[in-house]
Amino acid sequence: MFRKNRTIFVSMDQKYQKLKRKYYILLFLFILFICGTSYYLYLNYDYFAFKHLISQNYIYTETLDELYQKELNRDVKGEYYKHFDNLIMSIVTKEIRELNNDKYTYQYLPENYKKTKEEEKDEAKKSYIEEISNDIVYLKLTNFSKYTEDFMKKQIKTLKNYPNIIIDLRDNRGGDIFALYYMSDLFLPKSQTIAYDITRSKWFTRTIKSKRKQVLQYNNIIILQNGNTASSSEGFISALKDNLDNVILIGENSFGKGIGQFTLPLKKGFAIKATTLLWNTPKNINIQGVGIKPDIEYTKEDIIDYAVEYINKQK
Repeated sequence: MFRKNRTIFVSMDQKYQKLKRKYYILLFLFILFICGTSYYLYLNYDYFAFKHLISQNYIYTETLDELYQKELNRDVKGEYYKHFDNLIMSIVTKEIRELNNDKYTYQYLPENYKKTKEEEKDEAKKSYIEEISNDIVYLKLTNFSKYTEDFMKKQIKTLKNYPNIIIDLRDNRGGDIFALYYMSDLFLPKSQTIAYDITRSKWFTRTIKSKRKQVLQYNNIIILQNGNTASSSEGFISALKDNLDNVILIGENSFGKGIGQFTLPLKKGFAIKATTLLWNTPKNINIQGVGIKPDIEYTKEDIIDYAVEYINKQK
């Protein structure tokens, strides 16, 4: 009986110790949260004070109305505090564009952000594949987005049926870098470098490598490009060109966009887009303002026929 009671007592003591540990852990996390929040408020005190002063106390409200209308294209109906953050972001990104000529950093108004997403989807729908001959397939990619990524997933089985491919990236201005990574991955052997992403802290470089076995293999890969072939399109070109020995570029010098942006959705339908990285080719070259030279410069309208003729000569 004594041993039984002792066992019960030990068991209760163990439970008590566990609860005690959990209590102290939760207390520590709570104190950490309070300290972190207090420090955040301290760091941003000047901004919060300024926000309250202008939005709640500035007497010339007609000037505020004019400013909000100018920057946000809307009548905020006196709700200055509610839209103040969007006002500041609009002004700051506009100044960045003017000072650095960075046309890729800006705030989307809700209606513009919605329109951009719809246009991205509509543009992706224009991508298609076409059989040119029994051994040549033509692939037209109009942008790099989750929609063109879905398109590629559906076309893999068909694309595997041909030993040669012509990939048309003319007027493809790029888009989502994750779509770029996926589509490059399809054509590359595993563990090949797709790109180097360099963040603001220059010492940090992220190496993007292919993750799967080479899904699509060809005897000849012809890529068509022009001066509007930009951004993720150029990333796709360099990923294939620098890693494979059967890639030929035909057309004009590409646009030359070696920087990348991140779009952050915000409250009330707004979004902010900012240039957040440099990207380098697998050979660790940044093409910003330079572009990618074609192996064969060709500007005539019959460029597809020229590409077919080139492939036929390689047989």
